[in-house]
Amino acid sequence: MHHESGEGPRRRAFLAGGLVAAAAAAGALPGTAGAAEPDGVPGAAHPATAPRPYRKAPAGPWDAHNLSPASRTVRPVAVYTTTGTVEGAASLTSRHGSGAARLTGAGSSVTLDFGREVGGFVALAVAGSSDEGQVVGLTYSELSTYVSPSASDGSNGGSNDEPAVRYPAPPGGRVDTSKDTPVAEDGSARAVAPASQQRGGFRYLTVVNETGATVALTGVTVRVTFAPDARDLRAYPNYFHCDDDLLNRIWYAGAYTVQTNIVASDEGRVWGPPDVGWANDARVGELGSTVLVDGAKRDRTVWPGDLGISVLTDHVSLGDLVTVRNALQTLYNHQDPTSGALPYAGPAVNFIGNSDAYHLWTLIGTASYAQLSGDLDWTRTVYDGYLKALAHVVAKIDTDGLLNVTAAADWARTDADGKNLEANAIMYRALVTAGPLARSMGDGATAADCAERARKLRLAVGTQGYWDASAGLYRDKPTGAGAELYPQDGNALALWFGLVTDPARARTVSAALAKRWTPVGALTPEKGADAVHPFPGGMEVHAHFAAGRDRTALELIRREWGFMLNAPHGTASTFWEGYRTDGTSDYSGSYMSAAHGWSTGPTSALTYFLLGIAPSADGGTGYSVTPRPGGLRRAEGQLTTPAGVIRVSWRARSHDGFDLTLSAPAAVVDEVSVPVPEGSPCVVRVDGKRVWDGTSLARGARAVPGRVVLSGLSGRTHEVTVRRR
Repeated sequence: MHHESGEGPRRRAFLAGGLVAAAAAAGALPGTAGAAEPDGVPGAAHPATAPRPYRKAPAGPWDAHNLSPASRTVRPVAVYTTTGTVEGAASLTSRHGSGAARLTGAGSSVTLDFGREVGGFVALAVAGSSDEGQVVGLTYSELSTYVSPSASDGSNGGSNDEPAVRYPAPPGGRVDTSKDTPVAEDGSARAVAPASQQRGGFRYLTVVNETGATVALTGVTVRVTFAPDARDLRAYPNYFHCDDDLLNRIWYAGAYTVQTNIVASDEGRVWGPPDVGWANDARVGELGSTVLVDGAKRDRTVWPGDLGISVLTDHVSLGDLVTVRNALQTLYNHQDPTSGALPYAGPAVNFIGNSDAYHLWTLIGTASYAQLSGDLDWTRTVYDGYLKALAHVVAKIDTDGLLNVTAAADWARTDADGKNLEANAIMYRALVTAGPLARSMGDGATAADCAERARKLRLAVGTQGYWDASAGLYRDKPTGAGAELYPQDGNALALWFGLVTDPARARTVSAALAKRWTPVGALTPEKGADAVHPFPGGMEVHAHFAAGRDRTALELIRREWGFMLNAPHGTASTFWEGYRTDGTSDYSGSYMSAAHGWSTGPTSALTYFLLGIAPSADGGTGYSVTPRPGGLRRAEGQLTTPAGVIRVSWRARSHDGFDLTLSAPAAVVDEVSVPVPEGSPCVVRVDGKRVWDGTSLARGARAVPGRVVLSGLSGRTHEVTVRRR
């Protein structure tokens, strides 16, 4: 992408409904490089350099929930099943670890359970007592539902014909899928590069004797390949812990899901898919060594919609914003130079210009990266492309202020064209977040233009027939078939993104969404009558919190994500792409991804709302601390920012108050808000000094419904207490 440079300010104009954008010259924008580095974190509140790795979070009881392996070499923990004649299979597990497993006769197999999602290259140690000339086959599965000695679960996106991959098993030798060439049924070498045979995600590995004599194995391991730049996979810079262990497990499972979705830039899915088997040696990232993709097993491709959730999960747990930047840059590299359209999917899939919704998600992702990383240098390099992309989609806003979708590919929802509610909520968020981004680039004209368009869009949604008071929900479209659909995604995003400003209406929508829950999660009617999809489900979690219905949000997390985490056929570690109310796949059977970053919405919601540390809702640079207990008694955790670490711990007392401890770098936390007993006078103290007793005494204290809001609490550790008078 070409980026202009020069002295002084310059202006650009794109003919898109009158959008005029102005930006400062490269190198002439304000930055704070060279400021202090609290807690060992490089840069300042708004550094002008790319983010670097953060310091590991302190140890504590939360580490028991961290699912990342301590070593990149992992062994199975149990034998799931066997077929045919198998002896000593348990010797292959980490709990036994000696002796040999013997598979005798064609079709004899052992299915090994790694206890969680893993991914990478398999190695088998073959005993010297094995018979000569034997061949083993390997099959893989994320869910136990699809364990088979003859075929792996679906990952290639084509025929889904993925038979066992066959390797010679020489006595006293080794089968290593990263080095050995598979063999075809006729005994000839298959024409595949070993790197392509990496299996990105699986819990179950089946080893089958493809010949007639005996294969003896003394060891089976997997060399984990996800998050390849992480020296220590368990070294998260952030943590979360509360007095509900299911919520703790869900937070860490979301983090682990996204970690399995960080892949080497040249280890994505080949497209189009091979007729037989799979290939994972495509270049899918074009900046840096890693990229954030949508799934571990598949698609292993940058999909912008998925980033709408997975970027936030990455932020609150792994802190790997470099990988986020790499993913975004790859999308900009494939922007249509004429229209400004951004990809629906990045390379090697390279669907370009057929999705307005995913185009918008890239704009939101760009603003999120700029906000969360403070990396103005990179943002400056893509700002021309960002403005061109903004102009492309703004041109589709009609005279009534609403986006009219003409490129209707989306996340798999139905009826995604026209003036649907979901796309307009995403458009609204893109316009809101464009303001702070444009201002950081010295571009006040674009910021003002987007603010006015956002205002008109919000008013249009409120007046153009979307609202149905009898249902307590918004229609997908005011007229036609969309008027009979009350989508989960559109209603949830309208609340989460602030399109609904009336608190009473927001609570009404939240309550109506909750009435549609099933025993395994919230319904997603825009996908199907029996669909439960954690992508819009995560939006709904954020929506309930945004509506002030914290207990409802937590109950949905426990119900939907607890189901996936505890399902007997699941991975016990990662979250699924989409399923039905009976718990079965809603993505072509075994083709469903069971480690999908777009399904990790609760991880960011628990940090942003329950713990209470959140970036500015409008995309600005500050943070707030607003704990939302939702019936819990205590929580603690931290969020690492470019300026340093914000640490919070709180305790909700049964009847008489609330205790909060906050540590934050100077000038990072704009506001602190603590819950106060309703209907009873209370006293709020900061570090023992009274700041509120019904009137403001200090710290800019002011009352809002159910809370007291304070300012100036950063730069040191503060203790805040709330007590009844």
